Amino acid sequence: MEKYLREEIKSLVAYEVIDRDYKVKLDANEGIEWIKGLNRYPGDRSDELREELAEQLGRNKDEILLGNGSSELIELVMKAYLEAGETVASFSPTFSMYRNFTIMHKGKYVGYPLENMKKLNVDGFVEFVHEEKAKIVILTNPNNPTGLLIPKEDIVKIIKSVDAMVILDEAYIEFSDGPQNETMEEFENLIILRTFSKAMSLAGIRLGYMVSNEKNIEYINRVRSPFNVNMLTQEMGLKALKNRETTSKNIEIIKKERERMREFLQGKGIEPFSSAANFLFFTTSKEIFHALEDSAVLIKGFSGELEGYYRLTIGTPEENNSVIKVIEEVQNKNNEYK
Repeated sequence: MEKYLREEIKSLVAYEVIDRDYKVKLDANEGIEWIKGLNRYPGDRSDELREELAEQLGRNKDEILLGNGSSELIELVMKAYLEAGETVASFSPTFSMYRNFTIMHKGKYVGYPLENMKKLNVDGFVEFVHEEKAKIVILTNPNNPTGLLIPKEDIVKIIKSVDAMVILDEAYIEFSDGPQNETMEEFENLIILRTFSKAMSLAGIRLGYMVSNEKNIEYINRVRSPFNVNMLTQEMGLKALKNRETTSKNIEIIKKERERMREFLQGKGIEPFSSAANFLFFTTSKEIFHALEDSAVLIKGFSGELEGYYRLTIGTPEENNSVIKVIEEVQNKNNEYK
């Protein structure tokens, strides 16, 4: 939305790469080929990949922008819209990099506390955004690290009620039971982020995409570095989009394993938060955490305000069984000394 755009970006012109047929290409200072095709720059706007995404989402390709993971996309929004000293608002706890990116771009970050870390007071959050005069609002849905899924009607209420650009980060949305192709195109102040890192199991290629109206995408393209998604990443992304069956199968495995692990933890007196993502968030003893670590089984341990909380990514049945084995060993050992 131009209303929120940084003033100096309004006159900026996006770097444009014009693709033309050629017999000899000597216009881009590229090197001599020694690995087939890789001496050439990739397609600047990832056209083939955007076209495939657009078809699957029922959108126009010019409403989609690709990035080097969701992290780059979040920073691009800040580059386009956030002036030094302006405020970015989200809730707390959430993905820690939102705060870091805000500080890097000389903004002020504020977090609205979730109720018992399990529920968002929507009216309170909207009032908080107004009081803080936030320029950008970030909603992570499902939330990381708690797994909270905010109902669509609450998301819509926030988008309609705030005077700000809204980033809806849906990195984990495929693991929820909600609709996947709703992109709410009627909202001019909304930017939706998705990633290939989680459900598509391609964290190693660093690929994310945003969906918004054409004007917002055009503005953000002005601050995007040329050729930001490399050729190999584009090819792997395209391959993944054309192989949705594997992704769907993996999602179903994770959902079943998430429920199995939830029931196991509950049976061991560990009460995980309700999760619509590919992880479980809970509090437990440091003894269990260190026992897992000593067995080379890694889970995420938090510090600061979240000291004592842990996040378990749901893996394959075999990987999850490794967690079960260690926790059972710890509890059995403790029972022997009682």
